[in-house]
Formats: sequence, structure tokens, C-alpha cells
Amino acid sequence: MNICFIDFETTGIDVFKDSPIEIGCVLVNESNEILKSYYSYIHPRTKRRFTSSSIKIHGIEEELLQKAKSQKEVLAEFFKIMGFDFRFAGWNINFDVTFFRRMCHLNSYMRFYNKIYHRHIDIQSIVHYTKEINLLPNELNSLDDLIHFFNLNRSIKHNAMEDAELTLEVYKKLLLMKF
Repeated sequence: MNICFIDFETTGIDVFKDSPIEIGCVLVNESNEILKSYYSYIHPRTKRRFTSSSIKIHGIEEELLQKAKSQKEVLAEFFKIMGFDFRFAGWNINFDVTFFRRMCHLNSYMRFYNKIYHRHIDIQSIVHYTKEINLLPNELNSLDDLIHFFNLNRSIKHNAMEDAELTLEVYKKLLLMKF
């Protein structure tokens, strides 16, 4: 089954009050070869101000998003490009899937969302397990920690597309470990 590595940058962490503002996705096949990708800024649905902690993480200013695509436009493009034949994967995947599902719900895309296979892969949980069985050091707690541990490179600020790609790379490194 194909896997869609997804990442959102958001205005904050409350799915009911905050909005996704950037989406990055990489679709891979069973051999982890990239089939398709999708990236877009998203115009925030709410008028809530960005939290200072979210701006520190992603560096996206509100003015940049004034001409961004609406959630509905992003969902239409996403499903047209990525399709439905996949499961989601990501770092703390419940966060991203919750925002994605809420976007679908608010924009009448639940019929499309419900076609996605709902057994998601959480890379953070895999890392936790590998630490429990002593294959990884206990101090590795974030995606950034794993990026450094596996000698991968990232830009200074978080970017949804880069995070989706880096999560895929971390996943591939974890698959090479002897369990």
C-alpha cells in the first residue's frame, strides 16, 4: 500500500481554534520511491492571531497568507494529485490527521477523506519503540533530534514540505535497523 507522508504548519495547536497554513505531502510506494508530492500555503480559515510559538517554529507571517489558496482549493488539488489509495504517515501523525480531517469536515470533503485507509503510521511511536528496545538513544525525542542523529539536513525554519520529506527519510533509516 502507498504511504502519504504529510505535515502541516498551523497557527497553533488547537484544532478547533487554529488553522492549517501550510501543507506538505510526499506519496511513496511500497519500495519508498516517491510517486507524487503536493505543497501549498493555506489561507487561514479563522481570524485568530498566530501564536508566537507557532511563528517561532515555522516563521510564516500572516501577511504572506493573504493571497494563499483556501482550504477548499487545497483539498481539491490534494485529492486530484494524491488520490485516495494510501495511508497517512508522519511525525506525531495524529496532530496532522486531526487538522486534515477537520479541514475535510469544514469544507464538505468527508466523502473523500473516508476513502483513505485509516491505519496511519506514526514515526514518533516507532522511535519510541526503538528507544524502548535500546536500538536508539533515549535522548532522541523530536524529529529534529532524529534528523541530526541520522546526519540529515534541514533549513533553519520548519517547512511542511521539508518536514514531510525528512520524516520519510527518517522512516527509511528506521526500516534499516535490526529489530
